[in-house]
Amino acid sequence: METINFYQISIFLFQGFVVASLILLLYRLRTIMGNSLLFTSLGLFQFIQVFFASTLYFEISEYIVISPGSTILFSATMFGVLLVYIKEDAITARKLIYALVIANIVLCFLLLSFRLNIEGAYNYNPFDISTEFFYTNVFVLFVGTGILYIDSILIIYIFEFISKHSIHLFLRILITMTLVLSFDAIMFSLGSFWFFENTLQILYSGLISKIFIAFFYSILFTIYLKYFEKDEYKTNYVTFKDIYHSLTYRQKFEVAEKAIQLTESRYHTLTNLVPVGIFMTSGDGKTTFVNPKWCAISGLSLEEALNDGWLNAVHPEDRVKLKQGWYDDAEKRKNSDAEYRFLKPDGSITWVLGQAIPEYDEKEKIIGYVGTITDITNIKLYELELSRLKNKAEESDRLKSSFLANMSHEIRTPMNGILGLAELLKEPRLSGDEQQLYLDLIKESGARMLNIIKDIIDISKIEADQVNVFFSEFNINEQTEYLFNFFKPETDKKGISLSLHNGFAKEEAMINTDKEKFNAILTNLVKNAIKYTNEGTIEFGYHHKNDFLQFYVKDTGMGIAKNRQKAIFDRFVQADIEDRYALEGAGIGLSIAKAYVEMLDGKIWVDSKKDIGSTFYFTIPYVIIS
Repeated sequence: METINFYQISIFLFQGFVVASLILLLYRLRTIMGNSLLFTSLGLFQFIQVFFASTLYFEISEYIVISPGSTILFSATMFGVLLVYIKEDAITARKLIYALVIANIVLCFLLLSFRLNIEGAYNYNPFDISTEFFYTNVFVLFVGTGILYIDSILIIYIFEFISKHSIHLFLRILITMTLVLSFDAIMFSLGSFWFFENTLQILYSGLISKIFIAFFYSILFTIYLKYFEKDEYKTNYVTFKDIYHSLTYRQKFEVAEKAIQLTESRYHTLTNLVPVGIFMTSGDGKTTFVNPKWCAISGLSLEEALNDGWLNAVHPEDRVKLKQGWYDDAEKRKNSDAEYRFLKPDGSITWVLGQAIPEYDEKEKIIGYVGTITDITNIKLYELELSRLKNKAEESDRLKSSFLANMSHEIRTPMNGILGLAELLKEPRLSGDEQQLYLDLIKESGARMLNIIKDIIDISKIEADQVNVFFSEFNINEQTEYLFNFFKPETDKKGISLSLHNGFAKEEAMINTDKEKFNAILTNLVKNAIKYTNEGTIEFGYHHKNDFLQFYVKDTGMGIAKNRQKAIFDRFVQADIEDRYALEGAGIGLSIAKAYVEMLDGKIWVDSKKDIGSTFYFTIPYVIIS
């Protein structure tokens, strides 16, 4: 079994650790002393490693011999080049490589001149040191200089290539340096020692030692970069080709322009992806940029939004206040936020929440504003709906309270009449006419109370959705004439003229609808007209319009104020009107009529003028019955 000299290996590792630590320390001190000391040390390593590479080797095993100069010092120098490229920039790396190449060339000529000096003149050598160094190392150094230049190119190229395929710093460094040092071991061995008898051993030993030291140095340099130089590696905009060429002013401008374009491209990509509108302004508040989402929310294009054009999309009711607030905030150099509406060309309204903050330059001077708008239309609609429901609930609660108070009065009044008149009937001296009068009044009070109870039952069924529609065929003229004859005595009693106008002849007036609900609708409307008309006329009837029959009840009563004409169809509203209009009734007749009309697929409305009169209309579908 081959014996391995682990003691010598441990010495090499210790030497490698010392050299790597020295390079990293000098690099760490670059902020104080600059890079010159690091460059000088790496140049000195070149001289020492060339001396060792041709004069001094240590045996690790029977087949492996290692040169500390080539393995430790040269490898450390290459790691130094990579470190500078990673942490500095391409320009600094180029300077380092030029410095190393020039130092090697200068050293070559110095050794060559010393060799000529030795050959052409007597020399004094008190320590009896061999002068073979000056004969062999010039050639080795020339070869090494050329390979150093190629190695530098490979370091940058391979590291850039590996960086595109791996995010792990250790792997990038290890793969790069393993490939470069392996290439160096092969080329340096074949180029410098091809005429030696043990060239293959030198080649074999160089490969093994440099791969091993590449792994060792990769660990040390990765630890340093991760824990002492924590900034992540970023690819320079200057490519590896620029390491060996000075940039012209035009090239420098193109590099800067490329960086700006890349930044702008990333910014626009981000603004195109976010789900909110983004805008930018100049220092005086004039718009300079909006993203596509902003355009979608506002309905304007980018060109239309620039400067103050964005205000054209703001709702006219919000425009003046918003503009004043925006420019006040811009003048005071403070954050701005506001809720406002966009009015789109199609008439739709979008509520937005706008926010903006100042953007500062390096001198803390405001150079513009960056802001966002967020579509809050659904939130606003939800808030408005909640407010409407709250108001409706409060109104409903108030109306029901009024209704209960009114209902108590409406039931108590006929009940008191019935009880009082019943007591009067007990009088033994009543005449027959008096008894008949009292009985008629009791009957009238009972009918009134029965109607109230019936209305309460009907509205309760409607609220509970328990009312069914039953269609049947009947003659509409017969029903209107029946109601005319039913209400005629009551209108005559009040001195009101009642008239009827039918749109069809009696033999043509067959319709198909719910007879009971139709009678309830028309009865409620005629009863209301009689209740609120003290003099004049009441007319009711119908006309044929397209696929509907339009019924009407017209009176010359007190009329209804315009702001009350929709509310009267709501439940219990009659109980809430002014005292001088609060006549007998529960205030639910019109709401019942409205519910029945809608069940029959019709509509109901009123046309009225205060103190002049009202006309109530409702429609029901009409289908010709053959």
